[in-house]
Amino acid sequence: MKQQRTKKYTCLVYGEGRKDKKFLIALIDLEKFKYYTQKWASFQYGNASGGSPKDILEQCKKSLSGRSYDLVLCFIDLDKLKEDFPKNWESKKLKLENNYKEYEIEIIWQQDKLEDEFKRVIGHNEAGKKEINKLAKEGIERFINSGFWKRILKSIKEREEVIESRNDD
Repeated sequence: MKQQRTKKYTCLVYGEGRKDKKFLIALIDLEKFKYYTQKWASFQYGNASGGSPKDILEQCKKSLSGRSYDLVLCFIDLDKLKEDFPKNWESKKLKLENNYKEYEIEIIWQQDKLEDEFKRVIGHNEAGKKEINKLAKEGIERFINSGFWKRILKSIKEREEVIESRNDD
């Protein structure tokens, strides 16, 4: 019986800025994250230089030029969208998701700002941006049981299923 070789997948993880990118690198270096993403051969990192959600998505799209990934996760804060479009931010959010689906960019929306998401997970509201990575590593159990963690893994697992169903055809 011939043994079937398992394909390993690739992912681009894209943050809003440098500090977001550093956190995402720390996240992917966690042993628990590696355990849940064993089918993924590599995670590449990138970051925008801030701006509106559309600006960040455009920068993410440009970073894809000539490259191919099985999944692109783009992390974006909701606060700017809510601030710019207070009455219809939800419809703007859906429009952005639909517009960037053709580029296979999966948006991970952070509740308000990424720092707020991290602080909510690690339980330290007074933590500054520089302390967040350290605190997240120390509070790993809290982090891996958070809604934020689950949203990230859900996107990864859903993409695995799509890829594997294509390979079965």
